[in-house]
Amino acid sequence: MSIGNSPTDDRPSVGRAIQQARIAARLTVEEVSASTRVRIPLVHAIEQDDFSRCGGDVYARGHLRTLARAVQLDPGPLIEQYDAEHGGRPEPTPAAPLFEAERIRPERRRPNWTAAMVAAIVAVVGFVGFTLFSDGGQGGGISVAGGDTNPDKPA
Repeated sequence: MSIGNSPTDDRPSVGRAIQQARIAARLTVEEVSASTRVRIPLVHAIEQDDFSRCGGDVYARGHLRTLARAVQLDPGPLIEQYDAEHGGRPEPTPAAPLFEAERIRPERRRPNWTAAMVAAIVAVVGFVGFTLFSDGGQGGGISVAGGDTNPDKPA
C-alpha cells in the first residue's frame, strides 16, 4: 500500500463535489443562487474551494449545508470533510450560568453636603419665622416697664 492512496484522497474536494452535483442536476449557478439565496460570487468561490468569502467557519458550514441540499447531496459527509480540511469544528463553549449574583462591597458614602445645607437653611428660616411671629402681636416686641407710653418724653 502506498502512502496517500487512501479512499478519502480519491474523493473530490468539497467545492468540486458541489460543483459536480450541480452540473449533474443540470442547474446553473444562478439557479442555485436563486433557490438558496447564496450570492452568485459566493457560490463560485465555494465551488473553487475558496471559503474566505464566507465570513468564517460557521457561515461556511451553513453555506455548504444549504448548497448541498440544493444539489441533492448529503451535507453530513461534506461538512465532515470541510472540518477535516480546515482544522475541525471548534469545541463548544460551556454555557454560562443564567444569573450569578455579584458580591457588592458596600461603598463608603460621602456626606451629602447639599442636603445638609438645605436642612441648615430651612432651620434658620424656620427659627427666624418663629421668633418674628411668636410675640403674639405685641407691637414689635418692645415692652414698657412703667405706665408711661410716650417715647419722646425723657426719662
